Amino acid sequence: MNLKNIFTEITEALDKLDQDREEILKISRLIVRDCSVAIKHIHRREFNQYQDKINNIIVTHEKLVSLVNKNTGVFFKYLKTPEQEYAEAISFFSIIMKKDLPTPKVLKINPLNYALGLADVVGELRRYVLDNIRKSQIDDLNEILESMDEIYTYLFSLDYPSGITQDLRHKTDQARNIIERTRGDVSISLQMNSLRECIESSVQDNTNKK
Repeated sequence: MNLKNIFTEITEALDKLDQDREEILKISRLIVRDCSVAIKHIHRREFNQYQDKINNIIVTHEKLVSLVNKNTGVFFKYLKTPEQEYAEAISFFSIIMKKDLPTPKVLKINPLNYALGLADVVGELRRYVLDNIRKSQIDDLNEILESMDEIYTYLFSLDYPSGITQDLRHKTDQARNIIERTRGDVSISLQMNSLRECIESSVQDNTNKK
C-alpha cells in the first residue's frame, strides 16, 4: 500500500486549509473590530473618521472574500459575522445621513448576511434616538422611528424556512420589541417637549402682561 504518499497529500491539503482558515479568522476579527469603531464614529458624528474606517473595511472585505472563494464549501460560514457587521455600519450611516441604502450587490455582501445586519441596525438606531433625547434633539426622532418600522416590515416579509434564513426570524422579533420600546420613549419625549413649550409660552405671556 502507498498510504504514506496518500497521507502526505492529505496532510498538505489540510495544512493549506488550516492556514487559510487562520487567515480568514484574523481578517474577520479585524473587520468586526473596524465596524464597531466605525459605528462609534457615527454616534460621535465623526464622519470623516467613519469614512476612513469604511475605506479600510472595503479593502479588507475583498481580501476575506477572495480567501473564502478558494474553498467556499468549507469557508462560507466565516463570512456571516463580518458581513453582518459591515452591512450594519453602512446601513446605520445611510439612515442617519438620509441617504439611500446601498444594495447587497453593490457592497458585494451575501444577501442573507446583509439582512441580518439590517436587523441589528435597529438596535443602533434605538441607541441613536436615546442619545438625541438626552441631548433634547428631537427633530428627527419620528423620521428615524419610521425607518425602523420600514426595516422591520421588510424583514418580516422574508417568510422562509429557518434552514434558509438561519436566525433572521429571531433577530426580526427582537427588532420588533426594540421598536415598540423606542416608540414609547419617543412618544414620552415629544409629549414632555410639548408640555415644556406650553409652560414656557405661558410664562412668557404672563411676563409680557406685567
